Amino acid sequence: MNEITVGFLWHMHQPYYRDPLAGSFLMPWVRLHAVRGYYDMIAVLDDFPDVKCTFNLVPSLISQLLDYTGNNQTDIDFVLSGKEPAELSPDEKKQILQRFFSCNQATMITPFRRYEELLKKKTGKKTDEFARDFSDQDIMDLQVLFNLTWIGFTGRKDPGIAELIKKGRQFGEYDKRYVLDFHMKILSKIMPLYKKAKERGQIEITTSPFYHPISPLLMNVGYAHRCMETRLPEEGFSHPEDLEAQLGKSIALYKTVFGDSPAGLWPPEGSVCPEMMEVLSRHGIKWAATDEDILFMSLRESRTGVKLFRPYRVSDGGSPISMFFRDRALSDMIGFVYSKNPSNTAASDFISHLEDIRKGARTYTYNPFISIILDGENPWEYYPDGGEGFLRKLYQGLSESQNIRTDTFSSYLAENPVKEKLENLFTGSWINHNFSIWIGHDEDRKAWEYLAKTRRYVETKGKDAHELSWEEIYIAEGSDWFWWFGDEFPILNKGDFDRLFRLHLRNCYELHKDVPPEYLFKSIITPYDIAPQKEPSGFIRPVIDGYVTHFYEWRKAGVYLARPESSSMYRHSGYIQKILYGFDEENLYFKLEAVSLPEKPVIKICFMIPKAKNVILNLAEKRMYLQAEGGPQTAREDIGRLAVGDSIELGISFSALGLKPQQKVRFYFVLMEEAGMEIERHPASGLLALEVPGRDFERKMWYV
Repeated sequence: MNEITVGFLWHMHQPYYRDPLAGSFLMPWVRLHAVRGYYDMIAVLDDFPDVKCTFNLVPSLISQLLDYTGNNQTDIDFVLSGKEPAELSPDEKKQILQRFFSCNQATMITPFRRYEELLKKKTGKKTDEFARDFSDQDIMDLQVLFNLTWIGFTGRKDPGIAELIKKGRQFGEYDKRYVLDFHMKILSKIMPLYKKAKERGQIEITTSPFYHPISPLLMNVGYAHRCMETRLPEEGFSHPEDLEAQLGKSIALYKTVFGDSPAGLWPPEGSVCPEMMEVLSRHGIKWAATDEDILFMSLRESRTGVKLFRPYRVSDGGSPISMFFRDRALSDMIGFVYSKNPSNTAASDFISHLEDIRKGARTYTYNPFISIILDGENPWEYYPDGGEGFLRKLYQGLSESQNIRTDTFSSYLAENPVKEKLENLFTGSWINHNFSIWIGHDEDRKAWEYLAKTRRYVETKGKDAHELSWEEIYIAEGSDWFWWFGDEFPILNKGDFDRLFRLHLRNCYELHKDVPPEYLFKSIITPYDIAPQKEPSGFIRPVIDGYVTHFYEWRKAGVYLARPESSSMYRHSGYIQKILYGFDEENLYFKLEAVSLPEKPVIKICFMIPKAKNVILNLAEKRMYLQAEGGPQTAREDIGRLAVGDSIELGISFSALGLKPQQKVRFYFVLMEEAGMEIERHPASGLLALEVPGRDFERKMWYV
């Protein structure tokens, strides 16, 4: 056997950002990824006609692209971009300064000298302060650069865009209008390009359930227990009929856009269970794909190439579905490794791995198929050139190879009928072969409970239920809302996803002229304990003077290295750098180290005791105030001491806080201006925690 076949499946997906009642997109990611990844990935194939790929276009993405180009819909960031700086309200100006640095700093900001200057101008300052510091020209340049940097390598070949990149600064309204019009021009090209490539047989396009739900959990959240130990939501959720409905909507949209029905399906997040197979078959799906872990958990065997590089027949009471399993290592190399390496080296390494597979497959009794499956939009912002060099070198190498061919999944199946059967399909996803990210946290479970209650409410309306309310339920079933709940991804804008999720649920009530429940107006995101760099290891008795009195003064204290509250795409240094905390038998001690502080700073220490209490430090006055929940600030000389020197040091008596031994207390710090505006919070999300010590604390902690 001298030849192997490689199947690329590029998964293109965005959650549904549009508020159906307001009729606008609340986040810009469909548009921004469209002018970059979605356009580049299909356009580059024109230069490599011998390379075949499969694209999974999630229907919620297709629907939003069509709204941009056919229904005159747009997003808030596009509207903000189009306004003249002098006409912006103070709030709009702040929104631009907060949102228009949302991209990879190393590959999308630093290459533009002016963009990096604007980032440095913003960094480390209070919101009002950096808003005042930015001139109208600064805002204009930021409006242009944010939209310019998101244009991918194909779009940058346009002479007008190339000239603006060369210009780099001092942009005007004409320049900005050119960039924004160019965004819309690219958006109008994308779906026709995919359709044309499909018609000429170079690509296959697959689908997913419409709003990208975790299908096994949609069918029954209890299926999570098949692959993990977790507490389930208090109110169960089991609605296989919703999966049927979402698949029906997907097939209908596919037929409208592409003129036929999809043969293949990518289950959102590679999530599968046996019960799905009959549902997929009823909707005409011939094949699906998931992660290699699912295969080997199903086989109860260790990983081998001879088992991996072939599809299997999977059935559960109905017609069988052909199932492919991705080569995780090679797929992840593209997603996470090759961006850090020269394009030639990365492409050669990938092809070298394929050659090794080919050599190892000489004794196989079938034609090997290597499934390379990964996100089709997200990796490229981490490549210095947007992925152009790697993709071109890779596709060129595959075009010239005598031993490696590329093909679509359906075409391979047509030539290679599936013979091997998988008797027991394991239930899980492509992330750790379980569903922990989507149901493994208290926030996830609360979201499922809110969804279940709202769906039950809509169901009680019977035939009088507003049609759009069911649409809102299907939107809220999408995986992305649950992805951002929990503590895996502590990003700044996870609150936006929380608000949008609850908005879709509230809309279900408002469509029926009913008042939504109070809980849908409160954030699902709940504080959770943060592990410090070091836990307290013994009693401390520091001198509260704001200076280093002796080396061992804080040696047994706990240490938390303050991380700034920002997204994973952009980080700044912040003011407070380190927090040390510890105690003796009667007092709680803190030491805060800061690189600088704003004028008239105030620090609030928020204690989450059964009844919340705040200790407020007015650093200019060098005074401490105690504030009970909802009460006034009270100056109390007896609660402890505060000193401001090279650092901020304080001691607070446990009795003043109403704390007793063995009681657990959680707390966090807020740095504010004197007027009360919050500047920083530490931890950015979550809480620090300790147990009030008894007198035997040191004996318990003693070690040699």
